[in-house]
Amino acid sequence: MQGSGHCAGYVNACGTTAARQAVAAFHSSDRGIQSVQAASVIIANGCSGALELALTALLDDDSILLVPQPGFPLYQVICESHGAAVVPYRLKPDQEWECDLEHIHELCVQHGRAVRGILVNNPSNPTGSVFSVEHLQDLVDVCQRHHLPVVADEIYGDLTFGKTNFTPLAEVAAACGSHVPVITASGIGKQYLLPGWRVGWIVFQDK
Repeated sequence: MQGSGHCAGYVNACGTTAARQAVAAFHSSDRGIQSVQAASVIIANGCSGALELALTALLDDDSILLVPQPGFPLYQVICESHGAAVVPYRLKPDQEWECDLEHIHELCVQHGRAVRGILVNNPSNPTGSVFSVEHLQDLVDVCQRHHLPVVADEIYGDLTFGKTNFTPLAEVAAACGSHVPVITASGIGKQYLLPGWRVGWIVFQDK
């Protein structure tokens, strides 16, 4: 189409420059702890599409992804479509559904190099828990000890109530020295209250 001020065509497969810049700015910390560049962002078909991109790159036959239990069933569907398996790690109902860090450690020791990463869903579906900064720091420490990259499903980020605050895991990892690679998956459908728009993204933090 010409002459109307509009055009139709393909954009960069990773998303338009403007969209990637906007996502990068959104995920950059106001305190300067985390600075995200547009080149570290990929726009996807909703957060589900973003998770599929991340897990497709991370997994192959006979590899393992650690996932929360209880958790969102899509993780298992994506993993098994690539010949990989999920191994659940426990959440603690008596401690506000925090991750059982000792159980994560045991699973890493048990399965060794087959474990390609861990998925962390915060705020959590279905428990509704929001992890404290201190708990996220402890989780990053476990991941660093086991050289474990993190896929952070944060589609519900900032959807909190009362005095509860959400802190992105990548920001905590950056403050801890950025030794743990974090792939953050999010989108506009939940926290921007735009269901059906199917715009999501992944953001990479890996020095």
